[in-house]
Amino acid sequence: MKREVIYKGKNIEYILERKRVKNINLRVKPDLKVYVSANKRVSVKYIDSFVLKKADFILNAIDTFKNNTFSSEPKYSNEEFIEYINSEFLRVYNLFKKYEIEKPVLKLRKMKSRWGSCNFVKGIITLNTNLIYCTKEQISYVIVHEFSHLLVHNHSKDFYNVVEIYVPDYKRIRKEMNKINLR
Repeated sequence: MKREVIYKGKNIEYILERKRVKNINLRVKPDLKVYVSANKRVSVKYIDSFVLKKADFILNAIDTFKNNTFSSEPKYSNEEFIEYINSEFLRVYNLFKKYEIEKPVLKLRKMKSRWGSCNFVKGIITLNTNLIYCTKEQISYVIVHEFSHLLVHNHSKDFYNVVEIYVPDYKRIRKEMNKINLR
């Protein structure tokens, strides 16, 4: 169901989905659409007031998505991409061998909200196939980032200290990557 609220003279349209959820959930998607899911017992009036309370966040998210970029053309052929991922994965593994870690399994799949993930319990690093749109520097950073999770399982200062050993300029790269919309 489409809904609309007015905040400081600006219309905020959102799509209300009724689901079996405990909380009201709000998402702003790269296509600039706002989605709200709520239990059917929550009144529309209450949901509208919730959206109004989140209006600054919503408008900032929409502006961010408008200013973000995503190259429509891959930077590599599929073959080049797979070859680079495999060689870079092996290179980074050789750097991390000194920590006496098992070589993780590499998986590739399309992800909507992250560049990679690390399941340190199972020893699996998964990389987003959308990395095909990124530079080699950005791909290398993501691989180092995920390998670093094999040593530090969170995003603490200790974690970023490990990342910084291998990618001293990681803050700049991460900032660039935050401007890229994942499809």
